[in-house]
Amino acid sequence: MSATIGFISLGCDKNLVDSEFMLGILKKHNYTITNNKEEADIIIINTCGFINDAKQESIDTILEMAQLKKTGRLKLLIATGCLSQRYKEELLEEIPELDAVIGTGDFNKIHEVIKQLDSNRVNLTDNESFVDYDIENRVRVYPYISFVKIAEGCDNCCSYCAIPQIKGTYKSRKISEIKREVELLVTDGVKEINLVAQDTTNYGADIYGKPSLSKLLEELVKINGDFIIRILYAYPTNINQELLDVMKSNSKIAKYLDIPLQHINDRLLKLMGRPTSSEYIMKLIDNIRNQLPEITLRTTFIVGFPTETEAEYRQLLDFIKLYKFDKVGAFQYSKEEGTLAASLKPQIPSKIKHKRYVELMKVQQSISKVKNQRFEGKVLKVLVEKYDNDNNIYIGRSENDAPFVDGVVKIINANCELGKFYPVKILKAYEYDLVGELIN
Repeated sequence: MSATIGFISLGCDKNLVDSEFMLGILKKHNYTITNNKEEADIIIINTCGFINDAKQESIDTILEMAQLKKTGRLKLLIATGCLSQRYKEELLEEIPELDAVIGTGDFNKIHEVIKQLDSNRVNLTDNESFVDYDIENRVRVYPYISFVKIAEGCDNCCSYCAIPQIKGTYKSRKISEIKREVELLVTDGVKEINLVAQDTTNYGADIYGKPSLSKLLEELVKINGDFIIRILYAYPTNINQELLDVMKSNSKIAKYLDIPLQHINDRLLKLMGRPTSSEYIMKLIDNIRNQLPEITLRTTFIVGFPTETEAEYRQLLDFIKLYKFDKVGAFQYSKEEGTLAASLKPQIPSKIKHKRYVELMKVQQSISKVKNQRFEGKVLKVLVEKYDNDNNIYIGRSENDAPFVDGVVKIINANCELGKFYPVKILKAYEYDLVGELIN
């Protein structure tokens, strides 16, 4: 097969993992990959179906690429991922230029689908999740960092989220398989391994009888090499003492936790289907900080959840001011059909949701700056990832910043090799980024 393929990956880093494995399959079957959509015989769009904005971006991208069937050399247009899994019939019905939809559990059959498409359209969405990756043939998009998916699907019943409907129940990969993948990545020059799943702290509960993220970490830190491991999407209920002990005792594990909390008001947490309470959350954060005083904590909150009162929103704002998280992301509630929250009344007007979002992020911005100022004068271990020609500076990140969502460290007056760690003395802190210089 000599076809030229254009590939577009949308959505989260878990989607990026699937995209990289699809690229590996295509490369293995001798397709040519291009970044120029005008050169593509086939375009594959790995879509996101999580919230309205993401769904709209996916649909807009499909429609934009569909135009190339009229104006360019494009012969086949394929949509994969969450939007395809969730809206398979609607997509094929509404967008006649679309030749195939492939769901979240069938992306490994991408080559077979392309071969079938000579004669008819394909709707391949039988399976909700797939974790038996061909780790030997993955094509990595980023040279020095990688996201490693340790599980797929979700067993939590959050009332606002459609992911369990799309991806099914929780399915962990075996420790041995994940360890082998990380070994290959580190051998190939990867310096930062980001562990991802819909819920990383539930890892292993389905195959080992209990949450086993700590056991996985104990195996991963045995791998030789200079690299760090970061834990993302840590659901709060399974952050246990075993996990904290492993984090405390291993320098290869970033002192960083991303814990999506979503709210602090007890009534709203219950409506959201979150098995936590304000008391539980506050005790958890206090305990983590007592045991790991230098830890960087990131969290996410939803504003404008159905029925959220002004007083309940203010309670969330007061909690953020009191607990001073290092990093905060916020979402304006997105009404997802088929979820319990979609039927709740009253739904909050968009104008109020936006106002709350802007105010929350403004409050967090000032907190972030103060939190960052603690690094001034300190030396951080920084992974240098790129060179900014325009400003004559190198750009990297320390263990305190996750890729794509957090800040960076800008290194002045330096001469660095990309993909290596360097000791950097922090000279100045801003709301999100740090500026520093190399320590010889």
